[in-house]
Amino acid sequence: MGATARLAEFVAKTPSSKIPDQALDAANVGLMDSVGTALVANIHDIGKIITGYTNTVGGKPTATVIGTSIKTSAPDAALANATLGHSDDYDDVGGFGHPSVVLMPTVLALGEQLHKSGREVLDAYCLGFEVGTRIGSGIGADHYGRGWHSTSTIGAMASAAAAARLLGLDTDHTRTALGIAASLASGVQANFGTMTKPLHPGNAARSGIMAATLAQMGYTANQDIIEAPSGYVAVFGDQQANINAMTTQLGEAPLHVISGIRIKEWPCCYGHHGVIPMLVELVQKYEIRASQVERVDFISGMAYGFLNRPDADTYFGGKFSLQFNIAAALVDGKVTYETFTDEKINSAPIRDMMARVHLGEDPMVERLPARIRGAHQEQKVVVTLKDGRQLTNQIEHATNTLKGHQVDIKFEANAAHVLPSAQAKQALAAFRDLKKVKDVAEIMPTVAKK
Repeated sequence: MGATARLAEFVAKTPSSKIPDQALDAANVGLMDSVGTALVANIHDIGKIITGYTNTVGGKPTATVIGTSIKTSAPDAALANATLGHSDDYDDVGGFGHPSVVLMPTVLALGEQLHKSGREVLDAYCLGFEVGTRIGSGIGADHYGRGWHSTSTIGAMASAAAAARLLGLDTDHTRTALGIAASLASGVQANFGTMTKPLHPGNAARSGIMAATLAQMGYTANQDIIEAPSGYVAVFGDQQANINAMTTQLGEAPLHVISGIRIKEWPCCYGHHGVIPMLVELVQKYEIRASQVERVDFISGMAYGFLNRPDADTYFGGKFSLQFNIAAALVDGKVTYETFTDEKINSAPIRDMMARVHLGEDPMVERLPARIRGAHQEQKVVVTLKDGRQLTNQIEHATNTLKGHQVDIKFEANAAHVLPSAQAKQALAAFRDLKKVKDVAEIMPTVAKK
């Protein structure tokens, strides 16, 4: 039995009783957090454009577009909600990239349409997460290194798996859904820092629902798509691909969702979630003022690539600019949601500090093949002051993640940008414990405009 068949069988035949509460709770946190990030995105131009597009397209009103009064078809709601959820790059990370912003829109849109329970929605999320993470581990790091955006290229497969589960597809039809999704998978890193990056998970979520629905209706595809010649791995993989790794101990090892989600503290690429706290700590410890800083050196294997954006001049670009995030942390002594504006990134103090930021690689990392440099996440920052002092901080890798009540606070703050305070609290209460919800369609009004 090939990888496609084994993954499909896992999705179709895993009983709900084998999905532990620990996995369901982790899924619930990721799902709720991405609902919050979708809500707040409605205040920005990107949110207004994607929801306006969705409203223009129309569609059978079976699923809610979060933060609006729009109801449309499940695939189009998933497109809009995933795009909204990723618009600020404030959604979680882990698994195959940004897992919840693909899976949340998939399972909520279909769950609402099919009147599924919260438990069924979370089951589908957990299984989709496992499929996506296993494909991601087997495709190899050079998949991302070649410029593919794994959140969407792998996310389409994860979404198809989750959708197949909610639709009750058997193993055979789930294999077909994966086959269809493989031809819909896309997303390139050249669009990072623009509105099109958030469209990537939007396309993945819509594609997954479309693939599973077509499979249910009898549409055909290559049922061995992952391992087939000229198939998914052959096209998207490279030297590090390992198809066997995708199914090793499948159904026996703990589900990856249990430890695979990190909730972001700041609305920017997770690549900055190490350097921001390092600099804030230095600013607070030594009471650094921007006028004292001669230069800043950031040394890491991830210092180049798409985070090297010294000329970024929009808040979108700033979310992917090491120079901007470093400058903001030093000038303001903090980074918040309000940091990411066009006005801030183009302010004189920030532009001046950005020009003082220098990126470099550890000499050992420089000697490694380019395809594996990204695996070395050690980070070091050196702030050189005008009086000659050098202040240093370093970490092995970023570990930041919000937990417990911190996630609730973030959700309510995001919701409050769009919903009345009482409704924001109602939404938080509704989404905090989905296992107890009998029909997710009944809680979707809490995140819709009245």
